[in-house]
Amino acid sequence: MPATAVTRQLFAVDGLWCGGCARGLESRLRAINGVVSAGVHYVTASALVQWDPDRCDAEAVHDCVRQAGYRLLDRSDPLTIRQRLDREVRSLTLRLVVAVAFGMWSMACAAVLYLDPGLSSSVAWWIALASGVLAAPVIGFSGAGIGRMAVRSIRLRAPGLDLLIGLGVVGSVATSAVHLARGGAQVYFDTATMLVTLLVLARLIETRVRRNATDATLALGRPFDDTAERRDDGGGWELVAGDRLEIGDVVQVRAGGVSTVDGVVVSGQSAVDTAILTGESGPSALGVGDRIVAGAVNLVRPLEVRVDRLSGDRDVDRMGGRIALELAARGEPIDSVSRAAGALTTAIPIVSLLVVLVSTIMTRSIETGLVRGLVVMLAACPCALALAAPLVHLRSGVIAAGGGFRLADAGVIERLTGPRTAIFDKTGTLTAGQPRVLSVEVRAGWTEAEVVALAARAETGLDHPLARAITARNGGPLGAGGSRGSRDAQALDPAGRRIRVGGAQGGAAEGLTRLRVWLDDTPVGDLLIGDAIDPEAGETILELRRRGIDVLLATGDAEGPAHAVARAVGLEPSSVFAGCTPLSKAELVRRSRGPVLFVGDGVNDGPALAAADCGISVSRAHTAASATAAVVITRGGLGRVSDALNLAVAARRRLRQNIVLALAYNVFALPAAALGLLSPAWAAVAMIASSLAVTANALRLKIAD
Repeated sequence: MPATAVTRQLFAVDGLWCGGCARGLESRLRAINGVVSAGVHYVTASALVQWDPDRCDAEAVHDCVRQAGYRLLDRSDPLTIRQRLDREVRSLTLRLVVAVAFGMWSMACAAVLYLDPGLSSSVAWWIALASGVLAAPVIGFSGAGIGRMAVRSIRLRAPGLDLLIGLGVVGSVATSAVHLARGGAQVYFDTATMLVTLLVLARLIETRVRRNATDATLALGRPFDDTAERRDDGGGWELVAGDRLEIGDVVQVRAGGVSTVDGVVVSGQSAVDTAILTGESGPSALGVGDRIVAGAVNLVRPLEVRVDRLSGDRDVDRMGGRIALELAARGEPIDSVSRAAGALTTAIPIVSLLVVLVSTIMTRSIETGLVRGLVVMLAACPCALALAAPLVHLRSGVIAAGGGFRLADAGVIERLTGPRTAIFDKTGTLTAGQPRVLSVEVRAGWTEAEVVALAARAETGLDHPLARAITARNGGPLGAGGSRGSRDAQALDPAGRRIRVGGAQGGAAEGLTRLRVWLDDTPVGDLLIGDAIDPEAGETILELRRRGIDVLLATGDAEGPAHAVARAVGLEPSSVFAGCTPLSKAELVRRSRGPVLFVGDGVNDGPALAAADCGISVSRAHTAASATAAVVITRGGLGRVSDALNLAVAARRRLRQNIVLALAYNVFALPAAALGLLSPAWAAVAMIASSLAVTANALRLKIAD
């Protein structure tokens, strides 16, 4: 019997706002009988699920997600997600303002109690009550979302910071309420407000980062101005939006313009540059009957193209969908803070229950046991843990910006440490992505400057990468401008002699283009044009190898240019993968020894950037590649890759130190709380000291740690 085909679908997850919940939902989906695999990515709020249709169906998947408190949508709309995140940022900002405003006064009341223990019991009780009243808006309004997320994390069996902070808030409020009911003034409302404020601040930072990350799919949906000049009924041309085009419409792609359609050329001959989509370094000839794809740059003459794919079904659109699949399939890795929070969330209730039992037996008072148990629950919640990661991430972002690169999201630090394989694109990544005259060979009686000047006269005014390379080598345009023939460029010099620049044999093995310059049919010299290597490429690759990282080259270009660049940067032939499609690059990422870095620059690199554990875009990258990458080099060359790795190692060290500092608070607080020795003043001092230690340690972070 033939095997049943597996059904795969990418869903949008409505209401997914936390990495821990994404991991919990992923575990629940994988537990469904019949589900082969599941990946949930919280940044894009998407879930990729594969199931055996003989054992379960889409309804079972929907039911599982509904029971967890979420809702599956059949299509993920990046624009809708971004709008929802904008609303969430505004909501969190308001909640933070309320938390700071009311929490400040609640803490001021608590400070009076801490600093003046000689207050009369009645006055102290009223001040304690005022602290609680002022804390109410913080707990009820600012902390409402924390409570919802805590409940969801219990459903998903994925405890995290929300549940940990929620337990601390419940413990502080319950303990304070018991003390107030007994006429005491030992209250912990200020601690509750501090916990809520710190977590809301961390959530706001996280949401803003996530909002920026959704630009990846949007940028891939709009890698160019999506309009086209369509032939109207009168034979003229009208400018229309891409989504108004129909199959069979004829559009015009002007010389120097970008094609916004997939179709077949029906009139004209030209050359197109598809490097950003395919990685090929040289222009490709195009004529009647040939296909052109959206995103290709028309270099020479106008073309008329008959549309054969609608907007949304073009190659570039499919690439955007592929990136969404890669992100969802990767899922949400667990980070250090989540592991620590999960362990504490399990341990704290157990320890609190033991304290209740032991204290009740020893004191023969269930009231005393309950109070001590509640105090333990409060004291065991290290509020510094909420700060541990955001402070390091903020400091890392500042350092990265000063160093010429940008970290796209808070999880980059974890994903950037310990890579085993680094894969580099070629055109535009290891190379500059723009042809340059690398050398000039002159015939007897001629100088290099004279040969370049003659070539510049013929190429001036022509919109072609090779023409721009020649005029740039000359220092600028020269003369009135040349004209483009079928196989060459021509012009007249001041003496009326004919200059001609055309292709010649030689150089292909090195990945170079050889152009010969004639004056009145007499060859005067050759120009060797190629894509210049990034000056930092060789040293960067050597540095990665010193770290024990395998380095590969993956390109859509041909074998000759690929191996020529590999030799120039010190890579062996066995490390070169030429003729790669965007999907085969992503497949290479998946089968390489992980964790994997992928460094690229074009739209065609999008799937590989998304599939890699950490994608890096270079400073000359297309906006779509930059939006997809986890690390974006904003200035400088490939040396920034090593800088980013150094920063990640240093930041992860600081992050682990922060977790230790945050948990060290428990070493002091737990025994004291269990024995009934922890006063509100000492609890506040210990909590503030822990938070200050975490803050100071984060500020010590340097790129060269």
